[in-house]
Amino acid sequence: MRIEIFDDADASMHFDALSELLVDAVHKGALVGHVLPLDPQTVGRYWRDVASSVAVGERLLICAIDHDQVLGTVQLYLSPEANAPHRAEVYKLLVHSSHRDQGIGEALMLEVEQQARNHKRSLLLLDTAQDGAGERLYRRLGWQEIGVVPHHFVDPWGKPMASVYMMRFID
Repeated sequence: MRIEIFDDADASMHFDALSELLVDAVHKGALVGHVLPLDPQTVGRYWRDVASSVAVGERLLICAIDHDQVLGTVQLYLSPEANAPHRAEVYKLLVHSSHRDQGIGEALMLEVEQQARNHKRSLLLLDTAQDGAGERLYRRLGWQEIGVVPHHFVDPWGKPMASVYMMRFID
């Protein structure tokens, strides 16, 4: 497995694989901003928006690849606001359900930290589902809880869920 930073052309080239990854994640209950039923137009629009954001340099699309198969992905939003040159936000860590528990999520998060350093970011922020696998991974990697927001969003089936906001300082 290797970790790659996709540009907008890479995202377009791997559009089907990225779409399948998102659909798999939502069907397995991931709380990544989408609900069921998930239509192809919504998925396509989402990845086109990500590619546009990558193209203008406001986010990085970091992917785990094995034999040209996209196994996982995460995004690093570089907070282009004038008062936030030190900050970045982590979005949508996704690992295909057939490849979970193999260290892919951890590898992606370690690359997030390296890319944040490369872009002179020292504060990372994210939110994740309370009591989920993501929260356990982030805590293991040294992330600190900032707070919990009850009923912050709904799961793919419409059930209200709490989110945990987390932060990590990196050097």
